[in-house]
Amino acid sequence: MSNRASLRRTMFTGDGDDTGWGWRICDDYFRSYADDCNEQDVPKDPLQLLSKACAEATEQERLVFEDLLAEGKGLLINGSWHEFEEIAPALRAGLEKEN
Repeated sequence: MSNRASLRRTMFTGDGDDTGWGWRICDDYFRSYADDCNEQDVPKDPLQLLSKACAEATEQERLVFEDLLAEGKGLLINGSWHEFEEIAPALRAGLEKEN
């Protein structure tokens, strides 16, 4: 299972004026990203970003978030560490899990 996990709000650039917004998700074993949002649709608030990323997660991304919830692990969001107690409500909301 994961040792360290990270979520980062990201601007993606392409050829020409192609710019997309989204987030990157990674842990020690997995890397993924979502890049199909408009800037205003990607929350700047860390916990709102986490909840949105959970709600829109692919099956593999969901496993990373479920592991955090099951193991009581914290998460690095946008370069700042967040303890499990702080992120648990956002994880549960995004994954639609009860306490």
